[in-house]
Amino acid sequence: MIALRFALIVCLVVGAVMGCDPPKSQKPTYKTLLFSVDKTLLGPASMDSLLKMEIAAPKGWEVIDDAMLEQVIDGLGDTFTLGLQMVPRKVFVNEASRAMCVVSRLEGATVAPDETLLKTLETAYRTRFPQATVQRAIFMKGAFRVHQLMVGASDFVLVKLICDAPETPVFEVDYMAPRAVYAAELRAIESSIGSINLITH
Repeated sequence: MIALRFALIVCLVVGAVMGCDPPKSQKPTYKTLLFSVDKTLLGPASMDSLLKMEIAAPKGWEVIDDAMLEQVIDGLGDTFTLGLQMVPRKVFVNEASRAMCVVSRLEGATVAPDETLLKTLETAYRTRFPQATVQRAIFMKGAFRVHQLMVGASDFVLVKLICDAPETPVFEVDYMAPRAVYAAELRAIESSIGSINLITH
């Protein structure tokens, strides 16, 4: 469990290079993506009233308890110095495969991110992992505008989703899996992304 906690902290620290610029007066129109959700691959839906969203993690990815979540948050310390802080709200872990999903609020994000954020992240990941493939995209998923960054390194794959909607705080969902198990988990991860929805009640 200590090794798993360390892996969580490393995952979050690696994902912490962020910047945020105000949106321009003319906002571009983004394509809406529809996800085919296979509910048999998912666990129960988990709601976050603060973020006004719900998500179902892949089946077998269990949420860590509050005590361990506090340790993860404490372990991050003052790592984030760019005016934004990633505050984990829920962490789901598959202890067998070491795959994980982290749902975080982006403290300090008072305006919706624009494309500069993804460009900054892409540059940071290309510098940190020069042999990795790094792809970015922006799309609409239901009520949410989603800024996606996908990093494929030799030993892991990271799918980073930064989501905003007029009704919600800006939040982030990170899926990280060892390269050896990513292909087997891909369909469940896609279904989990498709399960992200705005809570309207």
